[in-house]
Amino acid sequence: MINKQLKRLTTVSTALCLLLISFCTLGSSANGPYVERHYDPIPAAPRTQSVASADEKSAGCLSCHTDTDSKSMHESPGVILGCIDCHGGNADVFFHEGEDELHVLEEAHVLPSYPSDWNFPHSANPSGSYTLLNREAKEFVRFVNPSDLRVAEDACGACHLSTVQAAKRSIMASGALLFGAASYANGILPFKKYIIGEAYDEDGGASAIQGPPLANPDKAWEEHGVLPILYPLPTWENVPPGDVFRVFERGGRNLTNLFPETGLPNSLGLLQRLEEPGRPDFRQSNRGPGTGGRISVPVLNLHKTRLNDPLMWFLGTNDNPGDYRTSGCGACHVVYANDRDPRHSGPYAEVGHTGLSKTVDPTISKEEEGHPIKHSFTRAIPTAQCMSCHMHQPNMFVNTFLGYTMWDYEADAPSMFPKEQKYPTDHEIYEASLTNPESGCCKRALV
Repeated sequence: MINKQLKRLTTVSTALCLLLISFCTLGSSANGPYVERHYDPIPAAPRTQSVASADEKSAGCLSCHTDTDSKSMHESPGVILGCIDCHGGNADVFFHEGEDELHVLEEAHVLPSYPSDWNFPHSANPSGSYTLLNREAKEFVRFVNPSDLRVAEDACGACHLSTVQAAKRSIMASGALLFGAASYANGILPFKKYIIGEAYDEDGGASAIQGPPLANPDKAWEEHGVLPILYPLPTWENVPPGDVFRVFERGGRNLTNLFPETGLPNSLGLLQRLEEPGRPDFRQSNRGPGTGGRISVPVLNLHKTRLNDPLMWFLGTNDNPGDYRTSGCGACHVVYANDRDPRHSGPYAEVGHTGLSKTVDPTISKEEEGHPIKHSFTRAIPTAQCMSCHMHQPNMFVNTFLGYTMWDYEADAPSMFPKEQKYPTDHEIYEASLTNPESGCCKRALV
């Protein structure tokens, strides 16, 4: 019994070491070219200041952004902030008629390290940005979105520090339930008391999350489910495979049949061949459990999930109705045009569902997808904003709250399958697979 306990303890210790030493930043290599830039430190936004001081910090900005929905992003006039308090940049740069607009913009704005990935000088959220925020300089992250959780303590912490810290630890940011349940169910970790979650530091590196000190951590866990600390997700290519579903893989070592095959035309003995499960010839890789340093497919799928259905640490994919949103606190409190049904979006429905803006700011394109409806925080959050994250599984969560269920392959077939067979090109299949992982979507003409 003691030996078994020691063996289990060693296994658990090894798993924890892997989590600690092989954590992932995924996206460390850029898609677009990197531009070396020097960034001046951006001071933390003040809790209080005079109106004159705030106006001075917005003076140059207003020479281009001549009108705005809310100077401070807050509805209350009691919040006194200048533009550069939150965003950074240079408020001493003014635009004058006849000047080169791009040159003035570059002098006044904080510039990206990966301009092509941000579609610079366009300011809309890029589609399919995935881990771009982790690669980008923290100064530009704050310029784009001061409410991003990497920088929100400096931009918002003077008034909302405890809220920002709680948001970082929340399940909507860490995804602890998803990652914990999936890792336990797939045999990656032997814990029902979850230990992994998603979090990043201000430089985009994977980070552990630790809550405030607890007088009795065990009691807090047993009575309220409070987890004292969460560790980063490990890199998928370094985790020893613990894939319990290998037992269902076909092929491999044959078991001979002990009974004679009298009268069967089976000269090669193939008709009654028995294959031992879990020893396939064609499988993920030639490895035994915990050897070879081969990939763990479930861990890879966890990473795919956190990138394709991002939580609060990343932008929405910003490529389809229902997927337009920013990161951090603004993921909820800054509304995007995602749904044109008043039952789901209330007063925001009139703006449509294609991520277009209705801001009064003349510098923001009204024809470019990926802008918020207004430059303003709100507590009047529509259900459609919740749907931008809470859409899985199709027969659970907000879907059923709105009265919907997943399509049925038989009852809904007339709407899903074409009357005539379609033969999509390779490019159409590739484009469809970027947003719909079902292989059947191409056959059903959903490209």
